[in-house]
Amino acid sequence: MRTGKVARIADRVRKELGELTPQERTLAIKALRDALYEGSALDAATSDPKQMDACVRCGSIRIIRKGHGRDGSQRWKCMDCGRTFGVRTNRVMGMSKLKAGVWMRFLECFVDCLSLRKCAQRCGVCLKTAFLMRQRVIECIRRYTPVLRSEAGMSVQLDETYFRESFKGNHTKSAVFVMPRKAHRRTKSLRKRGLSKEQICVATGVDDAGRSFLTVCGRGVISKDRAMSALKPHIGRGTDVLTDGAPAYVKPLAELGANLTQTDAGDHAINRVNTLHARLEDFMFGFHGVSTKYLQAYLDWFQWLGAFTDGFGETDDNRLLARQLGNGLYRIRRRDYQRMTPPYMDYWKKAA
Repeated sequence: MRTGKVARIADRVRKELGELTPQERTLAIKALRDALYEGSALDAATSDPKQMDACVRCGSIRIIRKGHGRDGSQRWKCMDCGRTFGVRTNRVMGMSKLKAGVWMRFLECFVDCLSLRKCAQRCGVCLKTAFLMRQRVIECIRRYTPVLRSEAGMSVQLDETYFRESFKGNHTKSAVFVMPRKAHRRTKSLRKRGLSKEQICVATGVDDAGRSFLTVCGRGVISKDRAMSALKPHIGRGTDVLTDGAPAYVKPLAELGANLTQTDAGDHAINRVNTLHARLEDFMFGFHGVSTKYLQAYLDWFQWLGAFTDGFGETDDNRLLARQLGNGLYRIRRRDYQRMTPPYMDYWKKAA
């Protein structure tokens, strides 16, 4: 009965759309799409009040029930920070003034890896709002991405890749940042050849199951200390590790209790991690350069795509990202992004 009713409604809508002018049809389709987006967002991003187990501001688990909101929803009080919160506090769709349909359109652009200008045009927002929406989504989905934590008997390939340092953005009105060098185009060659201090190192690892990590770890060729800080959260004792001939991995992996095997880069023994680097290069190419201070966020975005999409921008569940966004929390405010400064600036202070 219900299927037949839906079919009759669809036939009536199709017939009425055919009787409209092209301009009216465009407006009608846009209105229907917005209604579907909003309905899908409300359905996918609902939060169960019983699942609130920590303070959304400080992360403390010492919370108690504290009355109800105007809409009847449960509220809680944190016994550590003393503040109250509800199911919508610090949640993107709950705190945003944008309609749910706008967020759903943006999520489509996010999965398709469109540029900020295209996202702004499709969603009907300004460029700054599109940027903040992207950062909000990345911050929310970061905790859902599977993290590589190897154990004894597992096999992991390690390598590193490098990105040239970038101060991309308009800094003419910034009160907290001054360009340490003269601005240049992205295609201009670096001042120093090879793996110099003007390049940012990204430590990379991938296991047999495809889980990976991508960690920004300083300037230039990776060192022993930076390798240790990057590998310690991911490599466990007894892990079989395969790398190229980089000497920086020897001591850290010995201290972590891993079994290290080094091979020549020309033997193609670390193809899995090299394939990951090739995919990462294709992903980054579409953005025409990424500012170094946001590089880790884009790496997290790339890892999410590898974990939850099939490589063609399609997810197993169309409401998956909406659920993650609806239940995700954010703590970085707009003013924090405005005041954020690039990392590793000591190099330029010494050069001056």
